Amino acid sequence: MSVTIRPYHAATDRSGLIACLTALQEDEHRFAPEAVTTADMIDEFVWLVLDRANEPHPYHLLVAEQAGQVVALLSLQVTPRCEPDDPDPIAAEVHELCVLPDWRNRGIGTDLLHQARQLAQQAGASSLRVRVDARNQAALALYRRLHFDDRVITLHQQLTPVGDGHIQ
Repeated sequence: MSVTIRPYHAATDRSGLIACLTALQEDEHRFAPEAVTTADMIDEFVWLVLDRANEPHPYHLLVAEQAGQVVALLSLQVTPRCEPDDPDPIAAEVHELCVLPDWRNRGIGTDLLHQARQLAQQAGASSLRVRVDARNQAALALYRRLHFDDRVITLHQQLTPVGDGHIQ
């Protein structure tokens, strides 16, 4: 049972996009209970993902489809150097990668990342980057298996109460 990876089509793929972004947020809640709930942010999340296409830099929103159903998505943006000390004159960043739960562990995420790599190279990017929550062990395992390495670590300190009202 193979999937087809193709660009997102607004006319037919919106419900699949919402399903994938919902699954992504629900997964985040499993390892980050303080994350905003899906119901509180799904409309804004969908708008954010779709609005990136209006930015001046190349943007790709890919879906994996099987039998007419969107089962996964990946968004990729290619940008010029944004920091003077960045060694890459052009870099590509994966913003979202989500495979619906029933379709995981079938190589779909790997296939999407391979397609993202090809698009990044075609756009002249010298690196492919992805930001991932350090608590997301499944995602970290996938990226490391595909030879992504740690470059920048963002440390976090909570300054205002979350969830139960306690500062972590």
